[in-house]
Amino acid sequence: MTGIEVRAEEGGVSVTVEGRGRAPAFGRSVLDAAGALLTWPDITGRGSDGTGAVRPGTSGGAVLPDAFVDSVSDAQTWLWAVYGAGVARAVDACATGRARTLRTSADPGALAHDLHRLATGHWAARWWPASHLDGIPALDADLLGLELAALTHRCQQVWDADRDPAAELVLEHRAGIAPLIGWWRADPYAVADVLAAVRAVADDAGLDGDDLDELAAPAAPEGVRAPADPYAPPPGTAARAGVIAPHWPRALPDSHALAAAGGVAGLPPGARLIARGTGTNDWCRHPPGFVDASEEAVTWTAFAHGSRRAVRVSAVAGAARPAPGVRPVAEVGADGAAPARARCERTADTWTGVVDTALPDTAAPALDVQVVLPGFDPGPQHPDAARRTREGLRALARRRLAAAAPPGSGHGSNGAVRSEGPGAPDGAGPDPAPFLAEVVAAHIEEDF
Repeated sequence: MTGIEVRAEEGGVSVTVEGRGRAPAFGRSVLDAAGALLTWPDITGRGSDGTGAVRPGTSGGAVLPDAFVDSVSDAQTWLWAVYGAGVARAVDACATGRARTLRTSADPGALAHDLHRLATGHWAARWWPASHLDGIPALDADLLGLELAALTHRCQQVWDADRDPAAELVLEHRAGIAPLIGWWRADPYAVADVLAAVRAVADDAGLDGDDLDELAAPAAPEGVRAPADPYAPPPGTAARAGVIAPHWPRALPDSHALAAAGGVAGLPPGARLIARGTGTNDWCRHPPGFVDASEEAVTWTAFAHGSRRAVRVSAVAGAARPAPGVRPVAEVGADGAAPARARCERTADTWTGVVDTALPDTAAPALDVQVVLPGFDPGPQHPDAARRTREGLRALARRRLAAAAPPGSGHGSNGAVRSEGPGAPDGAGPDPAPFLAEVVAAHIEEDF
Protein backbone atom coordinates (compact mmCIF):
# COMPACT_ATOMS: atom_id res chain seq x y z
CA MET A 1 0.00 0.00 0.00
CA THR A 2 1.14 3.53 -0.74
CA GLY A 3 1.48 5.73 2.33
CA ILE A 4 0.00 9.21 2.04
CA GLU A 5 0.58 12.18 4.36
CA VAL A 6 -2.17 14.80 4.43
CA ARG A 7 -1.25 18.09 6.09
CA ALA A 8 -2.99 21.43 6.68
CA GLU A 9 -0.93 24.22 5.11
CA GLU A 10 -1.31 27.95 4.72
CA GLY A 11 -3.79 28.40 1.90
CA GLY A 12 -4.78 24.76 1.58
CA VAL A 13 -4.02 21.11 2.23
CA SER A 14 -1.04 19.14 0.92
CA VAL A 15 -1.30 15.50 -0.12
CA THR A 16 2.14 13.88 -0.31
CA VAL A 17 3.23 10.37 -1.21
CA GLU A 18 5.59 9.31 1.56
CA GLY A 19 9.18 8.27 0.96
CA ARG A 20 10.01 9.68 -2.44
CA GLY A 21 12.16 12.56 -3.57
CA ARG A 22 11.87 15.14 -6.32
CA ALA A 23 13.49 15.22 -9.73
CA PRO A 24 14.67 18.38 -11.49
CA ALA A 25 12.02 20.24 -13.49
CA PHE A 26 12.57 18.11 -16.60
CA GLY A 27 11.67 14.95 -14.66
CA ARG A 28 8.33 16.21 -13.31
CA SER A 29 4.84 16.64 -14.68
CA VAL A 30 2.18 19.04 -13.40
CA LEU A 31 -1.59 19.18 -14.07
CA ASP A 32 -3.92 21.98 -13.00
CA ALA A 33 -7.00 20.22 -11.59
CA ALA A 34 -10.22 21.59 -10.14
CA GLY A 35 -9.30 22.97 -6.73
CA ALA A 36 -5.74 21.63 -6.74
CA LEU A 37 -2.38 21.40 -8.43
CA LEU A 38 -1.23 17.83 -9.12
CA THR A 39 2.49 17.08 -9.34
CA TRP A 40 4.29 13.89 -10.32
CA PRO A 41 7.70 14.77 -8.80
CA ASP A 42 9.44 11.92 -10.66
CA ILE A 43 7.59 10.90 -13.81
CA THR A 44 9.55 7.67 -14.16
CA GLY A 45 8.08 6.17 -10.99
CA ARG A 46 11.21 4.01 -10.90
CA GLY A 47 14.80 4.23 -9.78
CA SER A 48 16.57 6.95 -11.76
CA ASP A 49 19.34 4.54 -12.64
CA GLY A 50 16.93 2.81 -15.03
CA THR A 51 17.11 -0.53 -13.21
CA GLY A 52 13.34 -0.72 -12.91
CA ALA A 53 13.19 -0.57 -9.12
CA VAL A 54 9.71 0.73 -8.33
CA ARG A 55 9.69 3.90 -6.28
CA PRO A 56 7.18 4.93 -3.59
CA GLY A 57 3.97 6.25 -5.04
CA THR A 58 3.36 3.33 -7.41
CA SER A 59 0.06 1.75 -6.44
CA GLY A 60 -2.07 -0.64 -8.45
CA GLY A 61 0.01 -0.02 -11.56
CA ALA A 62 -0.38 3.77 -11.44
CA VAL A 63 2.06 6.35 -10.13
CA LEU A 64 0.13 8.69 -7.85
CA PRO A 65 0.67 12.45 -7.82
CA ASP A 66 1.31 14.80 -4.94
CA ALA A 67 -1.33 17.51 -4.62
CA PHE A 68 -1.82 20.93 -3.12
CA VAL A 69 -5.55 21.41 -2.58
CA ASP A 70 -6.69 25.02 -2.33
CA SER A 71 -10.43 24.35 -2.73
CA VAL A 72 -11.58 21.16 -1.05
CA SER A 73 -15.16 21.53 -2.26
CA ASP A 74 -13.98 21.54 -5.89
CA ALA A 75 -11.39 18.80 -5.40
CA GLN A 76 -13.79 16.39 -3.68
CA THR A 77 -15.32 15.68 -7.08
CA TRP A 78 -12.21 13.64 -7.98
CA LEU A 79 -10.07 13.10 -4.85
CA TRP A 80 -11.77 9.84 -3.95
CA ALA A 81 -11.41 8.52 -7.51
CA VAL A 82 -7.67 9.21 -7.58
CA TYR A 83 -6.53 8.43 -4.02
CA GLY A 84 -9.47 6.56 -2.50
CA ALA A 85 -12.05 7.45 0.11
CA GLY A 86 -9.55 7.43 3.02
CA VAL A 87 -7.45 10.22 1.55
CA ALA A 88 -10.55 12.22 0.58
CA ARG A 89 -11.79 12.07 4.18
CA ALA A 90 -8.35 13.04 5.52
CA VAL A 91 -8.24 16.10 3.24
CA ASP A 92 -11.65 17.19 4.49
CA ALA A 93 -10.58 16.71 8.12
CA CYS A 94 -7.43 18.84 7.65
CA ALA A 95 -9.31 21.52 5.72
CA THR A 96 -11.97 21.90 8.41
CA GLY A 97 -9.47 22.00 11.30
CA ARG A 98 -10.38 18.62 12.79
CA ALA A 99 -6.80 17.49 12.22
CA ARG A 100 -3.44 19.06 11.43
CA THR A 101 -1.65 16.04 9.95
CA LEU A 102 -3.00 12.61 9.05
CA ARG A 103 -1.34 9.55 7.58
CA THR A 104 -3.34 7.08 5.56
CA SER A 105 -3.06 4.69 2.61
CA ALA A 106 -4.11 5.20 -0.98
CA ASP A 107 -6.70 3.03 -2.68
CA PRO A 108 -6.56 4.42 -6.24
CA GLY A 109 -9.30 3.96 -8.79
CA ALA A 110 -9.28 3.85 -12.58
CA LEU A 111 -8.97 7.63 -12.77
CA ALA A 112 -5.50 7.38 -11.22
CA HIS A 113 -4.36 5.29 -14.21
CA ASP A 114 -5.74 7.78 -16.71
CA LEU A 115 -4.20 10.76 -14.92
CA HIS A 116 -0.81 9.04 -14.68
CA ARG A 117 -0.91 8.37 -18.41
CA LEU A 118 -1.98 11.95 -19.10
CA ALA A 119 0.86 13.28 -16.92
CA THR A 120 3.31 11.05 -18.78
CA GLY A 121 2.02 12.38 -22.10
CA HIS A 122 2.39 16.00 -21.03
CA TRP A 123 5.92 15.27 -19.83
CA ALA A 124 6.69 13.67 -23.22
CA ALA A 125 5.22 16.67 -25.07
CA ARG A 126 7.65 18.96 -23.27
CA TRP A 127 10.71 16.96 -22.22
CA TRP A 128 10.92 13.84 -24.41
CA PRO A 129 14.71 13.24 -24.79
CA ALA A 130 14.84 13.25 -28.59
CA SER A 131 18.41 12.58 -29.66
CA HIS A 132 20.07 11.83 -32.97
CA LEU A 133 23.21 10.81 -31.11
CA ASP A 134 21.38 8.40 -28.77
CA GLY A 135 19.00 7.06 -31.41
CA ILE A 136 15.83 8.30 -29.63
CA PRO A 137 13.48 9.71 -32.29
CA ALA A 138 11.31 12.75 -31.70
CA LEU A 139 7.54 12.36 -31.29
CA ASP A 140 5.02 13.89 -33.66
CA ALA A 141 3.66 16.79 -31.59
CA ASP A 142 0.23 16.96 -33.25
CA LEU A 143 -0.46 13.23 -33.05
CA LEU A 144 0.54 13.24 -29.39
CA GLY A 145 -1.51 16.38 -28.73
CA LEU A 146 -4.69 14.87 -30.15
CA GLU A 147 -4.31 11.74 -28.06
CA LEU A 148 -3.76 13.91 -24.99
CA ALA A 149 -6.99 15.72 -25.90
CA ALA A 150 -8.80 12.37 -26.00
CA LEU A 151 -7.34 11.36 -22.64
CA THR A 152 -8.12 14.78 -21.16
CA HIS A 153 -11.72 14.32 -22.24
CA ARG A 154 -11.84 10.96 -20.47
CA CYS A 155 -10.58 12.65 -17.28
CA GLN A 156 -13.10 15.51 -17.52
CA GLN A 157 -14.31 15.17 -13.91
CA VAL A 158 -10.88 16.44 -12.78
CA TRP A 159 -11.06 19.83 -14.52
CA ASP A 160 -12.85 23.04 -13.63
CA ALA A 161 -16.31 23.19 -15.16
CA ASP A 162 -15.61 26.57 -16.79
CA ARG A 163 -12.58 25.43 -18.82
CA ASP A 164 -12.08 22.77 -21.46
CA PRO A 165 -8.40 21.82 -21.75
CA ALA A 166 -9.32 19.06 -24.22
CA ALA A 167 -10.73 21.60 -26.70
CA GLU A 168 -7.62 23.74 -26.28
CA LEU A 169 -5.46 20.75 -27.23
CA VAL A 170 -7.59 19.94 -30.29
CA LEU A 171 -7.29 23.51 -31.56
CA GLU A 172 -3.54 23.63 -30.93
CA HIS A 173 -2.91 20.31 -32.69
CA ARG A 174 -5.60 20.28 -35.36
CA ALA A 175 -2.89 19.70 -38.01
CA GLY A 176 -2.86 16.09 -36.84
CA ILE A 177 -6.55 15.47 -37.63
CA ALA A 178 -6.08 14.64 -41.32
CA PRO A 179 -3.27 12.10 -40.65
CA LEU A 180 -5.35 10.58 -37.84
CA ILE A 181 -8.35 10.15 -40.15
CA GLY A 182 -6.04 8.71 -42.79
CA TRP A 183 -4.74 6.19 -40.26
CA TRP A 184 -8.34 5.22 -39.42
CA ARG A 185 -9.14 4.71 -43.09
CA ALA A 186 -6.17 2.37 -43.47
CA ASP A 187 -6.94 0.45 -40.27
CA PRO A 188 -10.42 1.18 -38.87
CA TYR A 189 -9.77 -0.21 -35.41
CA ALA A 190 -6.26 1.14 -34.85
CA VAL A 191 -7.17 4.63 -33.69
CA ALA A 192 -10.96 4.48 -33.44
CA ASP A 193 -11.17 5.30 -29.75
CA VAL A 194 -8.91 8.36 -30.08
CA LEU A 195 -10.78 9.57 -33.16
CA ALA A 196 -14.13 9.19 -31.38
CA ALA A 197 -12.90 11.15 -28.37
CA VAL A 198 -11.53 13.96 -30.53
CA ARG A 199 -14.87 14.11 -32.34
CA ALA A 200 -16.68 14.29 -28.98
CA VAL A 201 -14.40 17.11 -27.80
CA ALA A 202 -15.05 19.10 -30.98
CA ASP A 203 -18.82 18.54 -30.73
CA ASP A 204 -19.01 19.47 -27.03
CA ALA A 205 -16.96 22.64 -27.54
CA GLY A 206 -18.75 23.69 -30.75
CA LEU A 207 -15.51 23.75 -32.75
CA ASP A 208 -15.81 24.08 -36.50
CA GLY A 209 -13.67 24.05 -39.62
CA ASP A 210 -13.27 21.78 -42.63
CA ASP A 211 -10.86 19.48 -40.85
CA LEU A 212 -13.09 19.24 -37.78
CA ASP A 213 -16.22 18.74 -39.92
CA GLU A 214 -14.58 15.70 -41.47
CA LEU A 215 -14.46 14.12 -38.02
CA ALA A 216 -18.25 13.80 -38.10
CA ALA A 217 -18.29 11.14 -40.81
CA PRO A 218 -14.92 10.15 -42.26
CA ALA A 219 -15.25 7.92 -45.30
CA ALA A 220 -14.81 4.23 -44.60
CA PRO A 221 -11.85 2.51 -46.27
CA GLU A 222 -12.66 1.08 -49.70
CA GLY A 223 -13.63 -2.56 -49.45
CA VAL A 224 -14.03 -2.44 -45.69
CA ARG A 225 -17.48 -2.65 -44.16
CA ALA A 226 -17.59 -0.19 -41.30
CA PRO A 227 -19.14 -1.52 -38.09
CA ALA A 228 -22.39 -0.06 -36.79
CA ASP A 229 -20.32 2.22 -34.56
CA PRO A 230 -17.05 2.71 -36.43
CA TYR A 231 -15.53 4.45 -33.41
CA ALA A 232 -15.99 1.59 -30.96
CA PRO A 233 -13.24 -1.04 -31.38
CA PRO A 234 -14.16 -4.55 -30.22
CA PRO A 235 -12.93 -5.38 -26.69
CA GLY A 236 -9.37 -6.62 -26.69
CA THR A 237 -8.59 -5.35 -30.19
CA ALA A 238 -4.93 -4.33 -30.31
CA ALA A 239 -4.15 -1.10 -32.09
CA ARG A 240 -1.81 -1.63 -35.00
CA ALA A 241 0.74 0.85 -36.23
CA GLY A 242 2.91 1.44 -39.23
CA VAL A 243 0.05 1.96 -41.68
CA ILE A 244 0.57 5.70 -41.76
CA ALA A 245 3.46 7.88 -40.65
CA PRO A 246 2.76 11.60 -40.19
CA HIS A 247 5.50 13.99 -41.30
CA TRP A 248 8.64 12.89 -39.55
CA PRO A 249 12.15 14.36 -39.26
CA ARG A 250 14.69 12.20 -41.02
CA ALA A 251 18.24 11.45 -39.94
CA LEU A 252 20.30 14.58 -39.42
CA PRO A 253 23.31 15.54 -41.52
CA ASP A 254 26.79 14.19 -41.00
CA SER A 255 27.82 17.45 -39.36
CA HIS A 256 26.54 15.94 -36.13
CA ALA A 257 29.32 13.39 -36.13
CA LEU A 258 31.90 16.15 -36.20
CA ALA A 259 30.28 18.03 -33.34
CA ALA A 260 29.90 14.89 -31.26
CA ALA A 261 33.52 13.89 -31.80
CA GLY A 262 34.84 17.23 -30.59
CA GLY A 263 36.64 17.89 -33.85
CA VAL A 264 39.01 20.83 -34.23
CA ALA A 265 37.55 22.16 -37.47
CA GLY A 266 36.83 25.88 -37.28
CA LEU A 267 39.84 26.91 -35.18
CA PRO A 268 41.82 29.91 -36.41
CA PRO A 269 44.67 29.03 -38.78
CA GLY A 270 47.81 28.35 -36.81
CA ALA A 271 45.95 27.74 -33.53
CA ARG A 272 47.45 25.22 -31.13
CA LEU A 273 45.21 22.60 -29.56
CA ILE A 274 45.41 22.58 -25.74
CA ALA A 275 42.70 20.06 -24.80
CA ARG A 276 39.23 18.92 -25.75
CA GLY A 277 36.40 17.09 -24.07
CA THR A 278 32.67 16.74 -23.44
CA GLY A 279 30.66 19.35 -21.55
CA THR A 280 27.48 19.09 -19.50
CA ASN A 281 24.12 19.06 -21.25
CA ASP A 282 21.86 20.32 -18.45
CA TRP A 283 18.30 20.19 -19.78
CA CYS A 284 17.14 22.72 -17.18
CA ARG A 285 19.34 25.47 -18.61
CA HIS A 286 17.88 25.69 -22.12
CA PRO A 287 14.38 25.10 -23.55
CA PRO A 288 13.46 21.59 -24.68
CA GLY A 289 14.62 20.89 -28.21
CA PHE A 290 17.30 23.59 -28.35
CA VAL A 291 20.05 20.99 -27.96
CA ASP A 292 20.13 17.26 -28.74
CA ALA A 293 19.30 15.45 -25.47
CA SER A 294 22.42 13.25 -25.45
CA GLU A 295 25.03 13.53 -22.70
CA GLU A 296 27.56 13.77 -25.54
CA ALA A 297 25.85 16.66 -27.33
CA VAL A 298 28.05 19.45 -25.90
CA THR A 299 31.75 19.27 -26.72
CA TRP A 300 34.62 21.73 -26.38
CA THR A 301 38.08 22.43 -27.77
CA ALA A 302 40.52 24.62 -25.85
CA PHE A 303 43.13 26.31 -28.01
CA ALA A 304 45.90 28.91 -28.02
CA HIS A 305 46.35 31.42 -30.82
CA GLY A 306 49.24 33.73 -30.12
CA SER A 307 48.53 35.26 -26.71
CA ARG A 308 44.85 34.39 -26.95
CA ARG A 309 43.42 31.51 -24.92
CA ALA A 310 39.89 30.41 -25.80
CA VAL A 311 37.45 27.51 -25.81
CA ARG A 312 35.37 26.63 -28.85
CA VAL A 313 32.08 25.09 -27.72
CA SER A 314 29.92 23.01 -30.07
CA ALA A 315 26.44 21.67 -29.33
CA VAL A 316 24.37 19.42 -31.57
CA ALA A 317 21.14 21.31 -32.21
CA GLY A 318 17.78 19.80 -31.43
CA ALA A 319 14.57 19.98 -33.44
CA ALA A 320 13.38 23.33 -32.04
CA ARG A 321 13.62 26.32 -34.35
CA PRO A 322 13.91 29.38 -32.11
CA ALA A 323 12.71 32.82 -33.18
CA PRO A 324 15.28 35.04 -34.91
CA GLY A 325 17.65 36.56 -32.40
CA VAL A 326 17.01 33.89 -29.76
CA ARG A 327 20.36 32.19 -29.32
CA PRO A 328 21.90 30.22 -26.48
CA VAL A 329 25.28 31.11 -25.03
CA ALA A 330 28.31 28.97 -24.36
CA GLU A 331 29.41 29.10 -20.72
CA VAL A 332 32.92 28.10 -19.69
CA GLY A 333 34.25 27.95 -16.15
CA ALA A 334 37.98 27.24 -15.80
CA ASP A 335 39.50 25.78 -12.63
CA GLY A 336 36.69 27.03 -10.42
CA ALA A 337 36.78 30.62 -11.69
CA ALA A 338 33.61 32.57 -12.48
CA PRO A 339 32.31 31.40 -15.85
CA ALA A 340 32.77 33.41 -19.04
CA ARG A 341 30.15 33.47 -21.79
CA ALA A 342 29.82 34.03 -25.53
CA ARG A 343 26.75 33.92 -27.78
CA CYS A 344 26.36 30.91 -30.05
CA GLU A 345 25.71 30.95 -33.77
CA ARG A 346 23.85 28.18 -35.58
CA THR A 347 25.42 26.63 -38.66
CA ALA A 348 23.46 23.74 -40.18
CA ASP A 349 22.66 21.59 -37.13
CA THR A 350 25.31 22.83 -34.71
CA TRP A 351 25.40 25.68 -32.19
CA THR A 352 28.93 27.10 -31.89
CA GLY A 353 30.42 29.70 -29.57
CA VAL A 354 34.01 30.76 -28.84
CA VAL A 355 34.69 31.89 -25.27
CA ASP A 356 37.86 33.80 -24.41
CA THR A 357 39.08 32.77 -20.97
CA ALA A 358 42.27 32.32 -18.95
CA LEU A 359 43.83 28.91 -19.47
CA PRO A 360 47.10 27.40 -18.26
CA ASP A 361 49.87 27.09 -20.83
CA THR A 362 50.87 23.55 -19.92
CA ALA A 363 48.51 21.55 -17.68
CA ALA A 364 45.21 20.34 -19.15
CA PRO A 365 42.50 22.69 -17.90
CA ALA A 366 39.62 21.56 -15.68
CA LEU A 367 36.69 23.08 -17.54
CA ASP A 368 32.99 23.23 -16.76
CA VAL A 369 31.36 23.76 -20.16
CA GLN A 370 27.62 24.17 -20.74
CA VAL A 371 25.17 25.72 -23.19
CA VAL A 372 22.46 27.88 -21.62
CA LEU A 373 19.73 30.32 -22.65
CA PRO A 374 19.75 33.51 -20.57
CA GLY A 375 16.32 34.34 -19.22
CA PHE A 376 15.30 30.68 -19.28
CA ASP A 377 18.30 29.40 -17.32
CA PRO A 378 17.56 28.87 -13.58
CA GLY A 379 21.27 28.35 -12.85
CA PRO A 380 23.35 25.20 -12.39
CA GLN A 381 21.66 22.11 -10.97
CA HIS A 382 23.18 19.50 -8.68
CA PRO A 383 25.26 17.75 -11.36
CA ASP A 384 25.09 14.15 -10.09
CA ALA A 385 21.36 14.19 -9.34
CA ALA A 386 20.56 15.89 -12.65
CA ARG A 387 22.63 13.39 -14.61
CA ARG A 388 20.99 10.42 -12.85
CA THR A 389 17.57 11.85 -13.68
CA ARG A 390 18.49 12.35 -17.33
CA GLU A 391 19.69 8.74 -17.50
CA GLY A 392 16.44 7.57 -15.92
CA LEU A 393 14.37 9.55 -18.43
CA ARG A 394 16.32 8.14 -21.37
CA ALA A 395 15.68 4.69 -19.94
CA LEU A 396 11.97 5.54 -19.68
CA ALA A 397 11.88 6.69 -23.32
CA ARG A 398 13.63 3.52 -24.48
CA ARG A 399 11.25 1.31 -22.46
CA ARG A 400 8.28 3.07 -23.97
CA LEU A 401 9.62 2.77 -27.53
CA ALA A 402 10.35 -0.90 -26.90
CA ALA A 403 6.77 -1.46 -25.73
CA ALA A 404 5.48 0.26 -28.88
CA ALA A 405 7.84 -1.47 -31.33
CA PRO A 406 6.55 -3.79 -34.07
CA PRO A 407 6.99 -7.55 -33.62
CA GLY A 408 10.38 -8.80 -34.70
CA SER A 409 11.98 -5.37 -34.75
CA GLY A 410 14.35 -6.17 -31.91
CA HIS A 411 13.11 -3.10 -30.03
CA GLY A 412 10.37 -4.71 -27.98
CA SER A 413 7.98 -7.61 -27.52
CA ASN A 414 4.97 -6.32 -29.45
CA GLY A 415 3.38 -3.30 -31.04
CA ALA A 416 0.08 -3.36 -29.20
CA VAL A 417 -1.32 -0.25 -27.63
CA ARG A 418 -2.98 -1.57 -24.49
CA SER A 419 -6.25 -0.14 -23.26
CA GLU A 420 -5.86 1.63 -19.94
CA GLY A 421 -9.49 2.51 -19.38
CA PRO A 422 -11.64 1.21 -16.52
CA GLY A 423 -11.02 -2.44 -15.91
CA ALA A 424 -7.53 -2.44 -17.38
CA PRO A 425 -5.26 -4.96 -15.66
CA ASP A 426 -3.05 -3.68 -12.87
CA GLY A 427 -0.16 -5.97 -13.69
CA ALA A 428 1.12 -3.85 -16.55
CA GLY A 429 3.61 -2.07 -14.27
CA PRO A 430 4.15 1.65 -13.69
CA ASP A 431 4.77 2.61 -17.33
CA PRO A 432 1.48 3.65 -18.98
CA ALA A 433 0.63 2.18 -22.37
CA PRO A 434 2.40 3.70 -25.41
CA PHE A 435 0.93 6.70 -27.19
CA LEU A 436 0.22 6.62 -30.91
CA ALA A 437 3.11 9.03 -31.49
CA GLU A 438 5.43 6.54 -29.75
CA VAL A 439 4.09 3.72 -31.92
CA VAL A 440 4.87 5.73 -35.04
CA ALA A 441 8.34 6.60 -33.72
CA ALA A 442 9.09 2.97 -32.85
CA HIS A 443 8.06 1.81 -36.33
CA ILE A 444 10.47 4.18 -38.06
CA GLU A 445 13.25 3.95 -35.45
CA GLU A 446 15.40 1.85 -37.73
CA ASP A 447 15.36 4.70 -40.29
CA PHE A 448 16.23 7.36 -37.71
